[in-house]
Amino acid sequence: MKTINKVCLLIFAVPLLLTSSWAGASPKAQPAQGNPPRPLAQRPDGHWSANEPASTKDGYDIHTVKRGDTLWEISREYLKDPFLWPQIWEVNSNVDNPHWIYPGDQILIRRIAVMTPPPSESLAPTASGEPNSQTPTQRRSAATPASTETPDPLVQAEGATPPSPPPVATYTDLYCAGFFSPESIQSRASVVGGEESENKSLFSDRDVLYLNQGSASGIKPGDELQVIRPVTDFAKWGTEFAKAKSKERYGYYYQDIGRLRVLLAQENSATVEVVFACEEIHVNDLTIPAEQRLSPLQRGGSFDRFPPPSGKTAGRIFMSKEFRSLMSSGNIVYVDVGSKQNVQVGDYFRVLRHFHKDSVSLFNRADYNRNRATFDNARKVIGELVILRVEPNASTALITYSSQDISLGDGVELE
Repeated sequence: MKTINKVCLLIFAVPLLLTSSWAGASPKAQPAQGNPPRPLAQRPDGHWSANEPASTKDGYDIHTVKRGDTLWEISREYLKDPFLWPQIWEVNSNVDNPHWIYPGDQILIRRIAVMTPPPSESLAPTASGEPNSQTPTQRRSAATPASTETPDPLVQAEGATPPSPPPVATYTDLYCAGFFSPESIQSRASVVGGEESENKSLFSDRDVLYLNQGSASGIKPGDELQVIRPVTDFAKWGTEFAKAKSKERYGYYYQDIGRLRVLLAQENSATVEVVFACEEIHVNDLTIPAEQRLSPLQRGGSFDRFPPPSGKTAGRIFMSKEFRSLMSSGNIVYVDVGSKQNVQVGDYFRVLRHFHKDSVSLFNRADYNRNRATFDNARKVIGELVILRVEPNASTALITYSSQDISLGDGVELE
């Protein structure tokens, strides 16, 4: 470990090549390690550092750097995965170079949850070499203890750590959300048919499918692949303001369709099993290496209907996952702000609605016209959403609360 005056700490540079950064956030370009930053300054609490204090600490856990700490180890401790250290650096924008943090620096931590697939029946061989032929009921019975006594959830062992909040998104929320990509995605292979192609052309859970690429393209047994489907005319399902130059503005839209596991790979073909399906899989659907997606954790507190304007990043809902025009709690939507506007996974946004002539009923339109200055300055906070995935100009979000139907075109404001 390299030290400067016994306070400068080197963060080991770790090559990080991911299919996608966590939930799709576009990472900052990592600077070279370089020489120790100069000059150091004494901070209000007395420690010396080249990093400015964080501008806000509300809503974050705080880790105070001690001698020997690195972002790699901090990520291992809090996120249970050291390779997620760039996500901690993204949150701590006051740290200019992740290679250099100092004892006494306060690192902000936004807790997240790693979502794993729900248990499901598989054709993969068991330890005995035989396919897993147990029914779901048999598997549940085998995994269920003989005792059915349920511990009292209100009784907690003395000194035990309180449980962490649960994830805000389900596995289906995360892996079926769809996303925008700034670049057209190069598919690893595409679906060309299935074991039952004589009888059907649409496929779902537990079906066996065939891909048009194999070991020559690096596919091998045990690999997991993600099934996606490009939607080239997505703009026609969005709002009027989203239709102009939609691809140039938001990127390429892909629906999440499902997840595959490779059973057999030959030189130019592969046999795969559907382990999870968001909807029916079609011939010509594309596959890419499976990515790990992370959910923000639920937060407490009641919904505030009358908060003052935050003055932070603001945008609008321009499309929804199912191409709905009206949405509510639990629906996936897309907003027209992203990493270029400093949006991050886990950010909470209020959903706002402003009065305008088209939203006022015919019976009240005369009142609106007479008092337009008042109505135009009024706003209603009608819901809340949390960001699940971030691209440069668009973000995928889950509506966590709605007091009434949320519409395409409603505004969003960073809390």
